[in-house]
Amino acid sequence: MKKSKILSLIMTMIMVCTLFISTQGVAKASDVPECVDGSYLTNEDSSEVTVGPMSRGVYLKSGSSTITKAGPGKIVAGGNTVGQKVVSKITVDVTVERYVNGKWGYYTSWIETNYNSVYVSTSKTLSVPTGYYYRVGCVHYANSDVSDSFTNGIYI
Repeated sequence: MKKSKILSLIMTMIMVCTLFISTQGVAKASDVPECVDGSYLTNEDSSEVTVGPMSRGVYLKSGSSTITKAGPGKIVAGGNTVGQKVVSKITVDVTVERYVNGKWGYYTSWIETNYNSVYVSTSKTLSVPTGYYYRVGCVHYANSDVSDSFTNGIYI
């Protein structure tokens, strides 16, 4: 009788442990943020993405896009472009987009260009309507090389 109680107790513990372990790795669909046009819709305070050198690029080394919450109804948006070497013209074209009715739409944009330089950077603090996701997309130019980058969306 003692052996059967001990065996029963051991089997119960094994079943409980197995059940506990198997439920730890389960991810709910609601745990995975929605992805729209390559950008996840997140509740993070900021998002930044950097693209590396082009496979056949001669002038463009990297570029970054960034967006950060800066208080109620405010974001800091911007980007930079880095050349492989000093180039005659280096540009970052920044576009802020807002997520409305299931798609990303234009909100505002600006361009920053440097001449005979290896680097260009720009950022702006913007007042935006709350209750939306925003993302930043940049197009990076270094002479004839071109690449782009997009942040994830952050909720404001």
